[in-house]
Amino acid sequence: MRGIEPRTSRMQSERSTIAFGSRLTSLNNPPSPCREFTADLLSLLDAGALSLQFFFWLVSAVLPTIAMTPMDIETETLDRKQSLYRSMDEMFEIQKEMYKGQQYSQIYYIRLHLIRTLIYSLLPNWKPHLPVCTVLGLEKGKECIVVGTLYKHMKLKPTILSEYSKERSVTPLVTPDNFVHEDDNLVLEDESGRVNLKGSVLSPSVYVTGNVVALHGKETNSGDFLVEDILEAGLPPQLDLPNKSGEDKYVVLVSGLNVGSSSSNPLQLQLLVDHITGHLGDKKEQQSAAEIVQVVVAGNSVKIDHSLLNGQNLGSKDQSKLYEPLKELDIFLTQIAASMPIDIMPGYNDPANFALPQQPLNRCLFRGSSAYNTFRSCTNPHLFDVDNVRFLGTSGQNIDDLEKYSEAKDKLEFMERTLRWRHLAPTAPNTLGCYPFTDRDPFFIESCPHVYFVGNQEKYATRIVKGSEGQVVRVICVPKFSETGIAVMVNLKNLECHTLSFGIDI
Repeated sequence: MRGIEPRTSRMQSERSTIAFGSRLTSLNNPPSPCREFTADLLSLLDAGALSLQFFFWLVSAVLPTIAMTPMDIETETLDRKQSLYRSMDEMFEIQKEMYKGQQYSQIYYIRLHLIRTLIYSLLPNWKPHLPVCTVLGLEKGKECIVVGTLYKHMKLKPTILSEYSKERSVTPLVTPDNFVHEDDNLVLEDESGRVNLKGSVLSPSVYVTGNVVALHGKETNSGDFLVEDILEAGLPPQLDLPNKSGEDKYVVLVSGLNVGSSSSNPLQLQLLVDHITGHLGDKKEQQSAAEIVQVVVAGNSVKIDHSLLNGQNLGSKDQSKLYEPLKELDIFLTQIAASMPIDIMPGYNDPANFALPQQPLNRCLFRGSSAYNTFRSCTNPHLFDVDNVRFLGTSGQNIDDLEKYSEAKDKLEFMERTLRWRHLAPTAPNTLGCYPFTDRDPFFIESCPHVYFVGNQEKYATRIVKGSEGQVVRVICVPKFSETGIAVMVNLKNLECHTLSFGIDI
């Protein structure tokens, strides 16, 4: 666990005391430095060599700059608020682990052991009168509780055979966005064996392969287990939220910058940077920007042209094209790092390892921003505290994969399920790539966060999730900035959040 780092920075706000009107009548008595320039503009306008729209743009944008003198500027210093930051990404870092050809059975065993021990502690308050059995110890007609890992048989789930058929097929096969089918069924498995599950209580469309649950029921004459009730691990214990009477401090969450893609707009991104660093707006807006104490970029920061990666040695021109999005991203990150702390997480499109947990992006990719101690390259998932408010976030792969193999009314419900299942990535390693850990499961949620965010979603959404022991979690879907122009601000004092929206029409 890294130490606590106090950080502070300053913003300079400059305010012009000269006001310029947007009408022609305001140019009757222009300031003396502008008379010749204004006369030239009016003559060009009269001659038809200058459009009226371009004339007004020059008046509003260029003329104030020419007219300004050092005596016309008032300078005021705003102090950015301080915060205490603590990173807890060690649990997601691959350090001493070595890949020696091991399979994934061990991580399933560790997950079962961790969550089963947890569920056993909940049984006395759930069904204390029922015995606990293993799958092998089930008896026909005898009610009991059995704890194990769910496996989901899916009719539409892609297999290597279907991928092979797709390659050899003349007609392309349509791949659905969701693989749930009405004929799907669940199986419960532990170290002793497995049993088919029946009953309307346990819905196959809700659960996925990898969930660890406790089931109350009995074995039928056909050898199936008829489920009558289900118990999940529930939300983990949560630290008390700091005093709500404190001052307003904000953490900005943004994702899906996709620098280098066709959907990315540099002007839009520059507006975001200028706003949070305090270079836009009036004094009131700059005071609001001074309350931002942390920025988190949640994955998919760049979009690299993969057509250049053809397996051959790249020429210098192609290498330059590959690096161009990273170079452009570094320019934006450097401006932020010069003003405040910033964390950047890797995502699906970023130059990082594919399997979760994704390791920090190499600092050598960011020559400008990495020179600041306020710049931090983090893991995905990312766990950290800001002023004792705990944040847990991912770049979106865990929720996107969960959406493919189960159903819910919205993304927030998927997020809530991962909290109640007490596991960040229940579909890993079955359908979501992850490292084959042998002695731990880093996706097991030990403590309940105050803020749980997921990046690279289609739209912004948020709500409060409450646990049985008083836990309160703000869950947030952070949208793709390149497509929506939206960033999210979270208030550390009360966990309230709102959006920052930026739009550019060209």
